[in-house]
Amino acid sequence: MPTRYASLSSGARGDLSERDLIAALISRDECGAVLARIAANPSARSGSRALLALLGRLATPACTWLEGALAVELFEEDGGTKVRVMSEIGAGLRERVVPVVTVARPLAELVGAFEKRRELTAVLRLERISSRCAMLLAADEELAPMSTQFDISETSLAWPSTAREDVDAGWDDAL
Repeated sequence: MPTRYASLSSGARGDLSERDLIAALISRDECGAVLARIAANPSARSGSRALLALLGRLATPACTWLEGALAVELFEEDGGTKVRVMSEIGAGLRERVVPVVTVARPLAELVGAFEKRRELTAVLRLERISSRCAMLLAADEELAPMSTQFDISETSLAWPSTAREDVDAGWDDAL
């Protein structure tokens, strides 16, 4: 599916422009298109940096569409590394939020780039699962956007009870 910014900055180096990153933060479809473009350029040496820059931004509250904390699974396969972008939805459950892509870079290169370029991924932490799998997780739970946080209106019909009332009292009284 073509998207508004999918063709921007598709030069030989594969760098992402600020416009591409902002589009990925605003729309799930744009994010998927940017991820697909990064994966489609196997010769770009800066592909690892572009991927990490995108993931580092997705883990911040600036990402308006991601519900919950970011979790990214990196799984090494024969042809490269499979990148699965997910959202933590609670109770240890994760939901995939964009299509899975495979980048033509070994896992060791991505992990090395992560450790070298901490300015791109300061809000993420690396967790090694096995020799073929690593997770990038939100470093600070408070930085992750949560769709369940909202202000309660003063006109709400519910109010906290100051006195302990017997909620079962009177339910069977005749009217």
